[in-house]
Amino acid sequence: MPWLKTLDTFLAKAGIPFKVEEPLSPYTTIKIGGRAKRALFPRAKEDLMKLLTFLEKEQIPYFVVGGGSNLLVSDNGFDGAVIILISLRGIKVLSQGEVLRVKALAGTRINELIAFSRRLGYGGFEFLAGVPATLGGAVRMNAGAFGVTTSQLVKRVELYREGEVIELEPRDVDWSYRAFRLDGIILSAELEFRPTPEEELRAKIREIWAKRVATQPVSERTFGSTFKNPPCCYAGALIEQAGLKGYQIGEAKISEKHANFIVNLGRAKAEEVLELIRLAQKRVYERFQILLEPEVKFLGISYEGLH
Repeated sequence: MPWLKTLDTFLAKAGIPFKVEEPLSPYTTIKIGGRAKRALFPRAKEDLMKLLTFLEKEQIPYFVVGGGSNLLVSDNGFDGAVIILISLRGIKVLSQGEVLRVKALAGTRINELIAFSRRLGYGGFEFLAGVPATLGGAVRMNAGAFGVTTSQLVKRVELYREGEVIELEPRDVDWSYRAFRLDGIILSAELEFRPTPEEELRAKIREIWAKRVATQPVSERTFGSTFKNPPCCYAGALIEQAGLKGYQIGEAKISEKHANFIVNLGRAKAEEVLELIRLAQKRVYERFQILLEPEVKFLGISYEGLH
């Protein structure tokens, strides 16, 4: 791969940390995946933009990873560069009064935002309490739970696209269920939080966390939800009714607690997880004529699903 030396030289000059032949499983919540040729760790927005510009100019294949949920990496890894945003974090208060408006970098974890706004007496992101997502991932997926979505808090998105930085207002974005329908890499977002009494915030977080613990395998290695819910009903209920709750292939298992979660029991392979995904789609379609759409993204895997 002739680009490896070119990339290494650029990274050394730019002072951007990187690792060679880095296993990707530690950077995913399901803990599955082979090695990336290079794992890159930009520490500032300016570094990320320089990096993206260089990768695109040199036509080097790349992929961006935030919190690593909703991601299945091939057992063979990825023959390219993986940008890991764990160091690209930060929250800045823009204004505080009737609402709290902040700007946060894409790698900032949602739980950091919840804690930050709570300390100042504001709330809004409690519906994602305990979810291991970054802000960039939450915006990209329009993450939601309990009838609330990320799009309801976002007031501006900063996006990198083809060498340019673009700022988008909510009206510029085609938000949809579990999707942000615009190409580009999310750099940061501005959010608004509402004043909320501390007791109310504490009770809400406790209530949401209790619901998650009761209904989801939160202490196990999973993606989060495997499939998007179709308009009619819940994906987990369809998979359960198709008789697959608790079904296991190798060390990958459809959770007995919630059928829309696939659990890595210890040493599961990506191929075993893929088999479960395909099987769930097949059985649900055969029984209900409903095609489940994966919420999971794939890296180094050619996934076509059912047609």
